[in-house]
Amino acid sequence: MNLIGNGLLALVWLLAVPTLSGVLFLQKKQNASGIECLLAGYLFLFSLAELLTLPMIYFGLALHVLVICYGVLTGAAALLGAVHLARHRSANRPAFSARLRGISPFLIAALAIIAAQIVIVTLYAHFDADDALYVATGTTAVETDSIFRYDAYTGKLYEQLPRRYVLSPFPIFLAVVSQLIGGLHPAVVAHTILPPIFLVCAYCAVYQIARKWFPDDSGARGIFLFLTAFLIWFSAYTVYTAGAFQMVRLWQGKAVLAAFLLPLTFWLSSSILLEEKPAYSRLLLFMADLGSCLLSSMGIILTPLLIGIFLFLELLRFRSLKRTALGIACCLPSAVLGIVYLLL
Repeated sequence: MNLIGNGLLALVWLLAVPTLSGVLFLQKKQNASGIECLLAGYLFLFSLAELLTLPMIYFGLALHVLVICYGVLTGAAALLGAVHLARHRSANRPAFSARLRGISPFLIAALAIIAAQIVIVTLYAHFDADDALYVATGTTAVETDSIFRYDAYTGKLYEQLPRRYVLSPFPIFLAVVSQLIGGLHPAVVAHTILPPIFLVCAYCAVYQIARKWFPDDSGARGIFLFLTAFLIWFSAYTVYTAGAFQMVRLWQGKAVLAAFLLPLTFWLSSSILLEEKPAYSRLLLFMADLGSCLLSSMGIILTPLLIGIFLFLELLRFRSLKRTALGIACCLPSAVLGIVYLLL
């Protein structure tokens, strides 16, 4: 398949499918925006990948089985989302011209910086030493049609599964995506396709935080996004900042966790746990925790810690053990996988 065809398939599977499938999880929210649908859709995609991959690793199934199951389920969710969207199309949305008039100069400047960053992460990809494991694991899965059966360093069969990585199989997600978009090599997908997509998602999460903090001030939202984009561009004073991860190696699970999933979880936690009548379902918070487990073993630790801080604030504000118990239930994936990690 030619590069144009691969690019179109990438837009379908990495933008259209998550956006349409995200509609299914925002039925509680009136007039959900496309950004909200995209973010909810990625929570679904990451969660589904984790739920499907772990048992298939245990039973030693082939990669193509995972690709088929994942493709069918996500495609069906996107189709259902499109049907729901067609049936419940709202006439109360402001006209596109009215939305354009509400854009501040700072938001335009922020979008210009983000566009430049997209060009940089796409055309000037950094080759990281960790690719010897992460990208090589995805490539090995594709070449051997297997899931964590062969050591990416040696090519030999694993005598014992790598406990640090097997519970967070994001390289396998990379392999699945490479097959869905026409068999494009996983290294090309990692360095060229995923960074601009995840960069957009990361800024969408940041923008949702701005909308939460400044609901009636579009100018303040523009300034917030502009300052965020500006600071991220100049955050490489060490290799350990979230901005450095975002601009340098956004195809790795731990970078996606730092740049995308943790800000998204912050926004969801403040929008669900600290609101008396939240506009979003707690299922989104559950999927955020499960999706973080896919990305990195650090997600198994950091995401429930972040949610736990908001749970404490929720308990202080509402003094409701029922609400707190429901919030704790959202962290069950991390608790279960943490126990499994210790047993391994």
